[in-house]
Amino acid sequence: MIETIERLPPEHAQGLRKVQVGVGPKNARADWWNVDLRPFDGVDEAMDAAQPWRWHRILEFVYAEHFLEHLRVDEAVHFLVHAGNALRPGGILRLSTPALEWVLASHFTFAEPGERAREETFAINRAFYGWGHRFLFSRDMLRWLIKQLGFASCDFHDYGESGTAELRDLELHGGWTRHGGFPSVWIVEARSGSEPIAIPPGLMETIQTHFLRHVLGGH
Repeated sequence: MIETIERLPPEHAQGLRKVQVGVGPKNARADWWNVDLRPFDGVDEAMDAAQPWRWHRILEFVYAEHFLEHLRVDEAVHFLVHAGNALRPGGILRLSTPALEWVLASHFTFAEPGERAREETFAINRAFYGWGHRFLFSRDMLRWLIKQLGFASCDFHDYGESGTAELRDLELHGGWTRHGGFPSVWIVEARSGSEPIAIPPGLMETIQTHFLRHVLGGH
């Protein structure tokens, strides 16, 4: 549980301007405004981060660790839009999410038929469907999506590293590693620019055509 201090929400003149999303029951931070869908101890506010946020262009930072993969991909798009528009110009959204490339490289080796092949089959399906995962992102997909929505920049970092002091050493999920040249987690920082973050024409149709119609249609 976070320490007991006077905690003022971001909209207050002296409020916390750093918002951590999806903190769960253990990862709340004393110097961030902590939000989660569920009102765990230490959570400042229960909110659905895929729905519109009440803050507009006032936050310095938004951070979400192992959160994006738990959203349906269209919900992830809406989260990125709402978080981006809550940031002041120059504010930064930092995300960490399992790397699809690492999952493929580390979980399935095309072993000869036998026990190993069966174990790897279970393992890769756990990586995709276990722990409530709903969509795993590749580096290219993250970069493309962030650019499509109108963020001013998109930079990838190693575990705990950042060019911004306030965003260093935030990651708490252990086990970060590399395999086949890929990190186990993509850590990306998207910087807000002068223009609003918005869904461009055709983006949701692309997502619907290539993914959602197959998933939601039950095929």
